[in-house]
Formats: sequence, C-alpha cells, structure tokens
Amino acid sequence: MISESDILGSFQHLVENNNNDFVIVGSGDDAAVIKSQKKDLVHSLDISKEGTHFPDNSSAEDIAYRSIAVALSDLAAMGAYPSFITVGLTSNKTDIKWYKDFTRGIEIITNEYDIRLVGGDITYGDLNVCVNVFGYCYKNPILRSNAKPNDLIYISGTLGKGRKGLTDWQNNKKSEYISDFFRPKARFDIAEYISNFASSCIDVSDGLIKDLSSICKLSKVGAIIKFEDIPITNDIKDLSYGDDYELCFTCGKEYEDILNAQGLKPIGKIVEGLNLELLKENKKVKFTESGWDSFE
Repeated sequence: MISESDILGSFQHLVENNNNDFVIVGSGDDAAVIKSQKKDLVHSLDISKEGTHFPDNSSAEDIAYRSIAVALSDLAAMGAYPSFITVGLTSNKTDIKWYKDFTRGIEIITNEYDIRLVGGDITYGDLNVCVNVFGYCYKNPILRSNAKPNDLIYISGTLGKGRKGLTDWQNNKKSEYISDFFRPKARFDIAEYISNFASSCIDVSDGLIKDLSSICKLSKVGAIIKFEDIPITNDIKDLSYGDDYELCFTCGKEYEDILNAQGLKPIGKIVEGLNLELLKENKKVKFTESGWDSFE
C-alpha cells in the first residue's frame, strides 16, 4: 500500500530550497522558515479530517480546538512561538449552531495562546479543517537534522494519554485523559526552554518510533532507547500510536543535570549508524507497528 511518505516524496523536487535566498528551512522539517526583514517567519500547514483525525460525532468546539492545537505543535517543534493563523473549513453541516460552536472553539484556543485569526475560507463538502500557523523562533530554528552521536534523547512528557483519552471517550467512560485527545497542548513552554541548547527536535504526532526515526534519517545517525526509561500511560503500543504532541528532542550530555532538575530524564542516546533500536530488559524489541500513517 502507498504510504504518506511516498506521496510527500513525489513533491520533494518542487519544494527544494537550494536556489531560494528567502527560504531558510524548506520541506522535510516540522515547519518552513522564511527570511523576513525583522524576524524570520515560521510557517506550517495541517489538515484534520473527520473520521480520520477526530471521531465523526466530535463536538464542533473540540474539532476547532484540536485542529488548531495539532498545527501549533509543529511550531513548538521548531523552537518557535505562534503569532497568527488562518483556517480553511470544508463542511456539510446545515445547522448554524454547529458553526457558532466551531467559532467558539477557535476563540478559546486563540485566547489561550494569545494568537490572532487573520483569515480563512469555507466550502461545502465532507468535514475537514485546514490550519495554517505562523510564528517566530525563540532563538534559532531547531531542526530534525542536527542530532549527533552521543547526544541524549528526551521527551517532554508522558506518551499515550491521547490514546487513552480517545478510548475512554469511545467507551463513554469519564476520564481525565479525554481532554488530552480533544484538547492537546502545544509544548511552547518546553520549546522556549530547550531552544538554548537542543540539537534537534520533533513533535510526537505520529508515534515516538516513527518520529524519532525521522530525526535519525535526516541527521544520518542511529538511536538506542530504553523502554523502562520512557514514561507511558498504557503499554508498549504508546510508542507507535501518536497523538501525544509532546516534544522529542536531543542535546549534548553536558545539559543532563539542568534537564534532570526540570524533571526531564533521558530515554536513550544517539549513536553512529542508521538504525533505531528499542531495548526492553536490555533485549532488542522488534517493532510490530512503526507509527501513524493516514493512508494505512
């Protein structure tokens, strides 16, 4: 079956930035960085589709909030903060209350992150939301391609909360985790902190295994992670499920003490080679699932 990465690869020649003086970071990272006179602009686009990225009977308010939150997470992964957004909506809803509730969801999250909605578009069709996010780096952009051997690997929080939240919601079970799925938080707090020293970063949207593999591929390195050191909610499938929007980042060992003081402990390290290895009880674990792909 064709994969999302296969399709994206077919566009790669159109977005190469070798000959563009104004493109600082192009395709292949969490967001693009465009040269500007005062501050370089960071931009990303994300599409959320009903039945694929959120359940069919989700509330309009939650759909709006979640669709924007997952797009904002890409800026955090670049070591950037948000400034403004645009929203494109395709919808076949005929009740004006639905649109008022959707607008309320936009209002809640834009107020929460102090950002502005500056435009958008709407058309009739199956429900999906396209969000463009724009922001600026705290320092320099944190890329996926700068991890180096002996760097330590970190994640900003516990994996699997979104997975459990969705399961609990589907089972009509009251749960504190439901908001982790419908209203995830972009980790700008961690992004600002690590922008001073992180060598690479990605948000865990498609699963730790797949997303860390993206860092390894672009950095031309390998990685070893230890299952016992990874904070999870459910079971080993939390490493490949996705929908966490925590940050996975790397940095030099000299920062281990200050990160430990912040409650962040390494889950592994970057090594020579091109393979990602997961150890459980010091034995290699074979991946049965690599991560989220909307085409599978």
